[in-house]
Amino acid sequence: MDLDRIAIKLRLRESWEGIDLGFTMARQWFINLWLIWLCSALPVMLLLVVLPLPLWLAGLILWWLKPVYEPPLLYWMSRRVFSETISLRGVFSDWRKIVLPQLIAMLSWRRFTPARSFFMPVVVLEGLRGERRKKRINVLAKNSGAASWLTIVGLHFEVILQFGLLGLILALIPEDLLWTDWQSYLFDPDPVSEWLHHLTALAAMSLIAPFYVAAGFALYLTRRSQLEAWDLELGLRRMAQRHETRPATTRNSLLACLALLFFAFSLPETAQSVEMSHQDAESLIQEVLSDEAFGEEKTVNYWEYVGEEENQSDESDSAFLSWMESIAESTAFLGELLLWIMVIVLLAYLLHWYLKNRSAFGRTVIEQSHRRVAPTIVAGLDLRPESMPENPSVKALEMIQQEHPREAVALLYRATLSRLVHHYALPIKAGDTERQCLDRSRTLQIPDLFDYLSELTAVWQQLAYAHHQPQKSQLIDLCRAWIDHFGGRDAG
Repeated sequence: MDLDRIAIKLRLRESWEGIDLGFTMARQWFINLWLIWLCSALPVMLLLVVLPLPLWLAGLILWWLKPVYEPPLLYWMSRRVFSETISLRGVFSDWRKIVLPQLIAMLSWRRFTPARSFFMPVVVLEGLRGERRKKRINVLAKNSGAASWLTIVGLHFEVILQFGLLGLILALIPEDLLWTDWQSYLFDPDPVSEWLHHLTALAAMSLIAPFYVAAGFALYLTRRSQLEAWDLELGLRRMAQRHETRPATTRNSLLACLALLFFAFSLPETAQSVEMSHQDAESLIQEVLSDEAFGEEKTVNYWEYVGEEENQSDESDSAFLSWMESIAESTAFLGELLLWIMVIVLLAYLLHWYLKNRSAFGRTVIEQSHRRVAPTIVAGLDLRPESMPENPSVKALEMIQQEHPREAVALLYRATLSRLVHHYALPIKAGDTERQCLDRSRTLQIPDLFDYLSELTAVWQQLAYAHHQPQKSQLIDLCRAWIDHFGGRDAG
């Protein structure tokens, strides 16, 4: 750690001055800190969008993983404070050594530590663990009260900012297009409202996080400056540098000393001391002191603190403070107990959800098809196996020969979707369009089948919506290709 390169002014500061210093750093480097936080949080948000989780659980996980998003901000600031330039790529190239140490602890029993931003540098920057970390935190813990208040106030500002963004968005939407109101949003939200809630929460967290992490880091620097006298060390270093860079001053001082010695030797001999009695000396001193040149006497009045008077109410105040301390300790214990209960309930729910949906983590597609309810009608087409002819491709060929191409293509398309739903367990929904059905078929990862469905879908859309008659040979090829992919059995 090179104190000569530090970019902030080192001096003794109170805790609140340290927080104000952190806010100043956050304002100075806000764009970089905000981008680093988004680069950490957005992939988690996108992953939660893809996973089939309840929306409230996705929002809780996004909030719970905040200790994952914050260390890169601290790492970047620790370099920038000492005038070292580091890019976003440089930060995330060191992501493993920044985030992974004690990540499990930060996401479990240390998740609700109020002074998280203040203690984070001990792990991320100093790399301490176990007993050494505990001793270090005990030494630094003087400023932990201010860090706890920083967490509480930051949480309140996140909530205020989130609901402010929600209010702004809802206020800008015309009443004719407004799909919800505040009562429905708070007590019976629909999926759109829940995703809007998560997005505004993400925006609020991203705006508060740079100030929260920077203020905690500034408290850490303030406490280390107090313990290790960084300001004194830096001042002494600068004094030494000034003397090292001024050799001419030393030479001039030496010449001045030589000149004084020469002048002293050139002076005439001083007079010898005069012998006199004690009384004569005292009278001479009094005569000299009576002269106006020695100034004058004056009386100065000032206030001096002599301590407080003993008050008989000290004992009652002490008893009241002890009672309040016991109440606070009991409240803190109950709060911690409730938080652990919430964690246990959450873990139990996740275990229940996993056991209920474990088929999605390794079961075959055929096994999953027996557990899900297949749609009966998609895009107005009946997909029930019993509604299909015994051999759809042969029936479609007969319709083509009878000059009924629309009915033939509709039967082929309907039979294809039915086979994909009931034999390949394709997760088609009742409200899906032709395009959505085609996109979902990509998950089967069968290129030939996907190409066939793409051609069949294009022919069906041109015939059904654009009334464009395809070539008869193309329709016959589609019927034959259907047999190659699905065989001659019925679609059920």
